[in-house]
Order: sequence, then C-alpha cells, then structure tokens
Amino acid sequence: MLLAAAPAWGQVTLQPVTITDKAPRYQPEVTSTVRAPVAPKDVPQSLTIVNEELMKDQGTDSLKGALRNVPGITFEAGEGGRIGDSIRLRGFSVSGDIYLDGIRDIAQYNRDTFNDDRIEVLRGSASMLFGRGSTGGVVNQVSKVPRLNIGSEVDVTAGDGNYLRTTGDFNIKTSGSSALRIDTMTTDWDGRAGKAETHRRGLAGAYRWNIGEPDEFTIGLYHLDYKDKPDLGGRWLQGKPAPFPRDQWYGADSDYQRDSADMVTLQHTHNFDDGSSLTTRVRDGKFKRDLWATQINAFAPGVTQANFEPDTIVNRGTQTRAGNEHHTFLQTDYTTRKQWGGMWHDWLIGSDLARERSDRFGYLNVPVRPNTTVEDADNTPIADTRVPTLLTRFRSTAVGVFAQDTIGLTDKWKLLLGLRWDRFSGTYDRSGNPAPNNTPLSRTDGVWSKRAGLMYQPNDRSNYYVSYGTSFNTSGDLYQYDPNTANTPPESSRNVEIGAKWELLDGDLSVRTAVARTDKYNARNTDVNQDTGAYLLAGQLHTDSLEFEVSGRLTARWEVFGGVAFMNGVIDKAGSSPGAQATVGMNPGLTPRRQGNLWMTYAITERWRAGGGVTAISSQGPVSANAAALANRAPGYATWDAMVEYAVTQNQSLQLNVDNLTNKVYYSQLYQAWPTVAVGRTVRVTWSGRF
Repeated sequence: MLLAAAPAWGQVTLQPVTITDKAPRYQPEVTSTVRAPVAPKDVPQSLTIVNEELMKDQGTDSLKGALRNVPGITFEAGEGGRIGDSIRLRGFSVSGDIYLDGIRDIAQYNRDTFNDDRIEVLRGSASMLFGRGSTGGVVNQVSKVPRLNIGSEVDVTAGDGNYLRTTGDFNIKTSGSSALRIDTMTTDWDGRAGKAETHRRGLAGAYRWNIGEPDEFTIGLYHLDYKDKPDLGGRWLQGKPAPFPRDQWYGADSDYQRDSADMVTLQHTHNFDDGSSLTTRVRDGKFKRDLWATQINAFAPGVTQANFEPDTIVNRGTQTRAGNEHHTFLQTDYTTRKQWGGMWHDWLIGSDLARERSDRFGYLNVPVRPNTTVEDADNTPIADTRVPTLLTRFRSTAVGVFAQDTIGLTDKWKLLLGLRWDRFSGTYDRSGNPAPNNTPLSRTDGVWSKRAGLMYQPNDRSNYYVSYGTSFNTSGDLYQYDPNTANTPPESSRNVEIGAKWELLDGDLSVRTAVARTDKYNARNTDVNQDTGAYLLAGQLHTDSLEFEVSGRLTARWEVFGGVAFMNGVIDKAGSSPGAQATVGMNPGLTPRRQGNLWMTYAITERWRAGGGVTAISSQGPVSANAAALANRAPGYATWDAMVEYAVTQNQSLQLNVDNLTNKVYYSQLYQAWPTVAVGRTVRVTWSGRF
C-alpha cells in the first residue's frame, strides 16, 4: 500500500489562500485539551470551546459565567466544606478536574477570566490523559501567551451596583524571536440593595523566547486575590426554595471570603528536525483561603410556603474555615509521527509527577449569629472572637505515565488507543481533631486507565466516531480520609460515546452531535465491609446524554454559538440501609433533563453590531445521599441577555450588555440544604481601546 507523506504533530502545511474577511469569531481552530495540538473536529469526544471573543461579547468576568455556554454544566452552592468553583458535568463532580494549561488546578478558589484565551470542556472519562478524576469530563483554562506582534487592549466596564472592572492586555515584541505579555485586572462590585460584594485583583505575565526555534522557553507568573462578602444562599422549604426576597442578604457586614492564588510556570519545548516535539512544564503554586460567612439554618416548625411572611424568623449559623495549599507539578509530553507496518502512527507519550500539600484550619470560640426576620435581614457586624486552629494536613504524591497511538488505518479510518498507569499515595494527619478522630491515616493506589476511539473521516470536513474511556477516583482526591475511605480502593467509571462532527459552509460553521453513556459503576456506598473496615464499592449511577452544538458563522455578518443537552441521570444501586435504598431510581441531582443555550451577533453596519441569547434549563435538584434532599426541586427557567456594540473609531468601541433582560427570579447554584438565587437584571457599559 502506497502512503502519501503526512505532516508531523504540530506541523501543518497550508495552501495559498486569499483573505477576504476575518475568521469566524466563535470557532477556535485548535485545541490543546487532549495534550497535543489538534483540530477540535479530530477529537473523538464531545468538546466545547468558549473562546475570548465569546466571553468579551457576553461581558463574562468569571469561569462560572463562561461555562454557562456549555450544556451539561451545573453548579453547586458554596457549602459542604468547599470554597470556590464547584462544578458538575453530566451530573458528576469536576471540582477536582479543573486544569490550567493542561496542569491540574484543584485549589479551591473562584476563577477569573482576565488571562484566559479560551476555556475548553472535554466531556466523558479521560483518566488516560489526566489521571485521577474526570468521570464527567474536564475543564481546561488556556492562558494567553506572548506573540511576535505588537498589540495591546484596555477595557473599562461600569455597571449598576457600583460595578467597575478594568482589564489590560499588553503584548510586547522584545526582539525578533521573543515577546512579553502582561494582563491586569481589577473588579469591584458593591452588590444590589446591600447584597454580597466582590473586590478582585489579578496580574499575569509571561515571557517567551526563541519562538519558532528548536528550543523555545516560556516563564509565566500568575496572581489573583479577592476579598468578597459571600452569599451562601437561602433554604429549601417544602421541596422548593424558600421565597426570600432576591435583593435581601442575610449575612453580617463582618462576613468575608479572602482567597488568593499565586503560580509560577516554566515551559521548554524542543522541536526536532523530523517534526517531533518534547514539551516539559513545571508549575509551583500556593493558594490561601479563609471564609467567615452566614448560613441560613432550618426554619422553626410550622413555617410553610403559604405562611412565609416578612416577620418569619430566619435562623442563622456560621460557615468558617480556612486552608493553605502548595502544589508542585512536573509534566512532560512527547509527540511524533512515524510510519510503521504500512500505516502512519501519531504517538503521544507522557508523564506526570505531582506533589500536593493541603493544610486545613478550623476556628474555636465561634460567636453565635443572632436570628433576624425575612423583612429585617439585619446585617450588623459581629465581633470576631474566633481562635484559629490547625485541624489536618494532607500530603500526596502522584505519578502517571501514559502512551497513546492514533493509527491511520487508511486515508479515511483512524484508530486511537491509549493506556496509562497512575500511582497515588496520600497521608492524612488529623492530630488537630479531638479523639478518636485524631489518628493518622494513609493510602496508596495503583490504577490503569484506558482510552480508545475509532474515527471515520470521509473528507477533511467531517468525522464520525465511537469512543470509550475509563476513569477513577481515589479516596484522597480532595485531600482527606476517614477510617473507612482510607481502606477503600478507587471508584471506577467509564464513558461510551457515538458522535459526529462537521465543518460546514466552507469551514465557517462547526456542528457536532453525540450520544453518550457515563457510568460510575464502582461507587462507594453507605455499607461497610466489617472485615476490612472499607466502604463497599457496590454503588452505581449513570447519565445518558444526547447533545447538539453549533459554533461559527452563518453569513459574513451573522455569528452563532449554541448547544442543547438532554440528560437522563439515575441512581442504579445504593447501600442497603432504608435511607440509601430510597434513593435508587432517583435523579442524582444537578442533572437536569434538558439544558441549552444560544448566542448570536449580527453586524448591522461597519460600526454597529448587536446580539443576544437565551440560557434555559429544566427543573433540577441538589446532589445528596438523602432521598428527602434529592426530592427538592428548583424550577426550570429561561433567561435572556443582549448586547450592542458601536465602533467609535477603528481602535475604540463602546459595548452595552444587559443580562437577565426580564429580571427573572431563578436559582443558579444548588446544595442539599441551600439553593442560591441568581442576580437580577444587570446593565454594564464597556469602553475598549486598542493600540
């Protein structure tokens, strides 16, 4: 069989073209989430990419805001011992599956988008690529990088609630093969009618040299801190959210959430003469978090939806915790293309080494929160009498090695095969807790992960595929053990997917569809093996999903980005206790049956552009192991947003964004006890200057 010459990884041969207009705004040409640069259509899994242009048009300033464009994504409220972004994908937690430039970013903080070039969401089990976690998928933030051109942009946004945000993006060419890029951010928002507020500061810088040469280097620094007054949400009442006034906040003015993230990243890429490449990344990150906030406790007996009145007593409690984390990662990826056995082989070979340290603090002598009423919402500050104390220390070492081969069986058929081995070892010092919960715990696991895919590509504009992948979750994924989990092997999951991707309208419009089954078939349940003291891995839950997505350009003036997901999540097996058995057959929570979004913009003239969109979701409940909590339901909703942009000059523009046009009352984050109401109508104006 004769084979035509094929380009190597990262080496693409382009034919001469005549440029008549700009590329589609919302259609990225490459993804790096699969640890090698490939076209999104060549990934045999569902993949959504939210790029910088889409985030700018929508006025997005947070990771959560950007992810509203991804059907299948839902959000937990900030409760249950966690702080920061708490995300579900296809009903499974991805709190431990958030990445920054392909490196695990598990720290608990609220992420900003000021340094993001794009956010990529890969659905389905992917432990072969990333190690532990990834049952529902992974979220990868891709940072802005220095480029060999000169161009900078400053944006200033003002809005109601005293919202003021400034961002600066400065790209400076320092020589013929080196560049510096600096991104800055300030954000202040005083909330609405005394609600919670935020004050964020960010600075990111990267210097890149020897660009395009055999040995290329990058050093990057990142800093983010924020001082917020958090809103931990309302309360469930008779299976529905209690009808608290949306513009009331029941915290105290002494409440706070103070978090920070500091990272340094070094990267070296060696480009071989045959087109192969070897990339090594080292990252060291330190993270701090501290929370003192008000939670709404259960109502007094007799309170119902019908008699919920302005003078209803609001019982209040305290959420207070803190922690320091220090993470160090070393990651290496080698890509090459070889001809062997009459076929082309695209090899991806890599390794990961991680050292993760987490210290968690509690507080003694916590003052009692006074009760208030629905109408009063007394926000009087509380004197801080707390005494911090170190409760636990978690130390873990993780090592992973993997190899993946994408085989060109013919000019139309490709076979992907991948295998990975991980070893995760953790130690948990609980000496800060009272007896008997103060004994040390530890565990070590070794796990294999698999990935496979078969692709049929009849032309360079389409891909039909079937894929299979596995994932695992160790007991120490989120830096803690108890006596039973320390004896419990990892949970197991798998994802099977059939899908198709097309590039239509001469490549201007990307369309995809997929049907998938995600199973956590080896889940921990409430039963304990009395001989070993381990939880039984006999639980099971699954989500069946059907997805459609579109991004790109319908005409030279009309841009579109949207998708819809139909999901059926079910708890198949649970523990033997009556409470656990009552959950069998129920929705596992945060897995709505229908979810979708659509965003479009249209260039009316050379100066005027207008757009808008809708985000819709059917009713859903919180995640819980309790049948009564699972029965709680937040109503479905649809919200509408709009934008208008006017180009004042070639380098200056004004943009108006109005979110939640109809001022809809809806609940965007859910926890088993606390649903959080979303912000009402907001208006913002942005001035952008490019130079």
